[in-house]
Amino acid sequence: MIIDHVIKAIAIHINSGERVYVGLNSIPALLGSFMARDFYNKDIKILSVSEAYNPARVSISPSTGDPFFVSESPVMTTTDAFDLVQKGKIDVMFLGPSQIDSETNVNLSVIGNYYKPEVRLPGGAATAFILPLVGKAILWNVKHSKNSLVKRVDFVTGTAKYSKNKVIIVTNLCVMEYSRADHRWKVTYLYPWSDFKTVQDNTGFEVEDNVIGRIELNEREKMFLDSLDTSKLRLALEF
Repeated sequence: MIIDHVIKAIAIHINSGERVYVGLNSIPALLGSFMARDFYNKDIKILSVSEAYNPARVSISPSTGDPFFVSESPVMTTTDAFDLVQKGKIDVMFLGPSQIDSETNVNLSVIGNYYKPEVRLPGGAATAFILPLVGKAILWNVKHSKNSLVKRVDFVTGTAKYSKNKVIIVTNLCVMEYSRADHRWKVTYLYPWSDFKTVQDNTGFEVEDNVIGRIELNEREKMFLDSLDTSKLRLALEF
């Protein structure tokens, strides 16, 4: 399944020792975080919008903000988590923008003109605050195309352009990391079904070939994800 490869891509970009915050409606980010901790045995702490601190278990529900999808967890409020962001004590946060551009700007607000939009998106919540401050931002988008990875976003909900943090994009075609030295995105990982040309042909800006490997999924990894997502809600993201 494509989405399971995306989840694995997220998991391998989380490192031991990191504090990881998962926001609302972020099933790939949530599963990737638990995969990193409980399958790959990385020593991380998982915080979430459900106001849980490093829950022992998770059961996927339609909303990752549902307080009942986690168990055996102390409470950490969203306000406290955002205080940690401001103090530089959150290492990884996730965003699922509808548009990402060549300069790390992201759009979760509108498609088209802001005052007469073609599509009004869910909104940025704390995106403008979080994106430049978090140590590593992992942006995920499972519909990689020239409509989603664009030269310039229609509206800048948030940006890491003036920051020094690490920014990574995980899509259904590849993983890319932003090079601040070169001011461009570099493709670092592909999947069994993708290649660099396909990535470039479906991206609205120039990217650099810096591929270091392919992400492939084995049966044990798939079984682990199935055990967390027994209803297979993650499959809805493949349509």
